[in-house]
Amino acid sequence: MLGFLWALLRAHWVLDVVLPSELQGKDLLVTGVVASIPLEDKHKRRFEFDIETLEFNQQKLKSPGKVRISWFRKQNNQVNNYYKNKEKLKAGQRWQFWLRLKQPHGFMNPGSFDYEGWLYQNKIRATGYVRINTKKKQFAKILDDNASGYNILSLRQYLHDILTNITSKNKYAGILAALAIGERTGISQQQWQVFRATGTSHLVAISGLHIGLVAGFVFLITRRLWPYCGSAALTLASPRAAALSALLFAVFYAALSGFAIPAQRALIMLSIVMLSIFWRHKVQSSQVLSIALISVLLFDPVAVLSPGFWLSFAAVAIISLAALGRIDIDKDWRMWGRLQWRISLALIPLLVFLFQQASLVSPLANLFAIPVISFLVVPLVLIATSMVSFMPDLAMLMYSSADAILGALWWILSYLADMPISQWYGVKPLFVPLCLASLGFALLLTPKGWPAKYLGVFLILPLIWPNVHALNEGEVEITLLDVGQGLAVVVQTKDHVLVFDTGPKFSENFDTGAAVVIPFLRQKNINKLNMLILSHKDNDHRGGFESIQKEFKPDILLSSYNEKGSEKCLALNNWVWDGVLFEMLNPDESISYKKRNNASCVLRVSVGTQSLLLSADIEKRAEKQLVKHRYKQLKSTYLVAPHHGSKTSSSQPFLEAVDPDIVLIPVGYKNRYRMPHATVLKRYNDMHIRIFETYKSGAISIRLGQNSSSLIPGEYRKQSQKYWNSRH
Repeated sequence: MLGFLWALLRAHWVLDVVLPSELQGKDLLVTGVVASIPLEDKHKRRFEFDIETLEFNQQKLKSPGKVRISWFRKQNNQVNNYYKNKEKLKAGQRWQFWLRLKQPHGFMNPGSFDYEGWLYQNKIRATGYVRINTKKKQFAKILDDNASGYNILSLRQYLHDILTNITSKNKYAGILAALAIGERTGISQQQWQVFRATGTSHLVAISGLHIGLVAGFVFLITRRLWPYCGSAALTLASPRAAALSALLFAVFYAALSGFAIPAQRALIMLSIVMLSIFWRHKVQSSQVLSIALISVLLFDPVAVLSPGFWLSFAAVAIISLAALGRIDIDKDWRMWGRLQWRISLALIPLLVFLFQQASLVSPLANLFAIPVISFLVVPLVLIATSMVSFMPDLAMLMYSSADAILGALWWILSYLADMPISQWYGVKPLFVPLCLASLGFALLLTPKGWPAKYLGVFLILPLIWPNVHALNEGEVEITLLDVGQGLAVVVQTKDHVLVFDTGPKFSENFDTGAAVVIPFLRQKNINKLNMLILSHKDNDHRGGFESIQKEFKPDILLSSYNEKGSEKCLALNNWVWDGVLFEMLNPDESISYKKRNNASCVLRVSVGTQSLLLSADIEKRAEKQLVKHRYKQLKSTYLVAPHHGSKTSSSQPFLEAVDPDIVLIPVGYKNRYRMPHATVLKRYNDMHIRIFETYKSGAISIRLGQNSSSLIPGEYRKQSQKYWNSRH
């Protein structure tokens, strides 16, 4: 009960700090400190900002605390020139900005990353961007190059700048920076994919393993040299001095990571061990684990939302369990291999629950990667980092040596990642199957002779063969995914799957195909894509195409333009899957349009008297032609709003022809286009059409067919609402 109340109080402290709704989208004058190392790409800078003062209309207001900010290169040409000529943005600086902010809001879809939960964990209470307006004299201005209280952050920025300069020619510079100062933004998506496929992601952060290595090295050196320290050695015994020295170095190394959550956990566990040595108390491994667990939760109850929390503590528990009752544990290399196998096997239930996938080559990959990175790469990186200021040439040589070792290791990891069996994808298990599978793996890891050991095989079967509810003949499930200001729809029948559009691409490292559509398909246990339709060429509909194409390689690709490898989607191109009728209503070869929006693929999906119309981005001219030539085919129960509810679409004649009961609007929260337009919403309301918007509802799912008794769509945001999620 006390734990619950403590977590509730911490949640109140965080959520009580909120940006007032009336200030969203307004120009706010703020001063504060850059609270993270800025991430920069060709489009923008992104960083965290601790707001100290906030003004609106010359009135001082309460600060919303820490916010996440983007500073775009291009708002107009004047802004672009100002951005280029401005002094480099650095962590620890105090700035004055004009900002436009909004409350935390992210996509809400089954299987996807909970961005709002991540913001809550990191106590970020608003997001926004820098405004530069020369006419209104709204500029960004640096006030202090080194704000007080941010010394560690300034040191991390200083080391990051030197590292970036010295390792600019190294192929694995991003990994070197991650190991040196815990800054992982320089690691490419391709490199992350290899780490995920091989189960070695834990090696590219300042983690418990690396902090333990640093502490262990300092402990051994101090204990060996302390007897030569004269009278100090008579005052304090060598083991006690070594424990204190190791703890101090571990604290400093953890500070270099910005005291990230994995480093916090490792530091707490190490502190318990070192303090037990200092106070001469023998502590069992189970006690260390238990005290560390309760300490982490007392320090930050929200840590339970982090996958790393569960994985790190589970890994230590597995090691303890694997050694339980084994007196003659192997001392050779076989012990290392068996331990990796046990850890990888036992973490499968958690990995499937957290990520819907697990690496099958993880034991073999870690067998090579852990000793290479921990005993070769990390020491080289740490020694090089300690001398970058006064011996840059030697530091560069050591970084290059570490980079060469990573290159040799990368060949092995890439080979393992490319194997067809490198990863196993599963459906996110429910609580009971998860507990049964965890118990099953725990039984399999017990020593020989343990009662009912091999019954564990039967306990893990629900995880391997989950009970996924299949559709019947003549049923179809349609899910309008929440991808912000874009469109992505998944249509499932009994034996077929179709994806209509793929959502936007925001940067080279982030698109909704990889971030939303693919996780949703994995969550639904879908491993084959029968058809992918790209309604037109705009980024908000096509942006995630490459990711989905690479992952699933759909059997049929249709588009309204000349996409490589695609067939043309044309009106009257109809087909039937599992008793479900699919009708393509647009574009028509006999009609030409100046705007490519009007040439969008328009698809109607129907079962009996129930139907849904996917109208993509058509506008009034295309709507007029559809009413003229396809009037009888337009009638639908559900309508996905044309062009996100813009004022150039949803004309009265078109809506009268479709005559929907419900309209679904794919639209982003506080989008800059201010869609859906007020006149369109009024038109829907005047016709008594129920309105569902993805930014409010999250993913919207409907089912057509004989067993669909209710017309009301399912709203994922409401079904999976957490206390930190937006309720707009």
